[in-house]
Amino acid sequence: MAHTTHIAPVTLGTNGHLPFVVRAAEATAARAEQPEPQAGACHFRDCEDTEPGHFDHFAHSPEGLEVKDGDDRLIEAGFASCSGSDPAPVVYLRNWEANNMAELEAKVDEIKRMLDATLEFGARVFADGAQA
Repeated sequence: MAHTTHIAPVTLGTNGHLPFVVRAAEATAARAEQPEPQAGACHFRDCEDTEPGHFDHFAHSPEGLEVKDGDDRLIEAGFASCSGSDPAPVVYLRNWEANNMAELEAKVDEIKRMLDATLEFGARVFADGAQA
């Protein structure tokens, strides 16, 4: 009995919500077509790349934007802006990306509500546990 395998078609367009690694790979290919960068200061205040005239901008887990448990990161935030056809910056929280301030504010509000609910949940759990 022969088995057939279906391979889904590859979509080459970006939708703005691709993981940073994929966007970085696209940017590397696009960079080959760009002129040499102009020397000067980076316009992103939080960019970690200090080389003048760099193409790609990023800040991964800047101070105060991560929560760790020992060596394990529970959550972190950062940003990336890759050169290429869509150089718009994204701000990310763990594996989620915001493409604009409204998306970021909505997600932060959602996380705040979840953390408040976690405190209420924890209070019930520990109160019940103390009575056991």
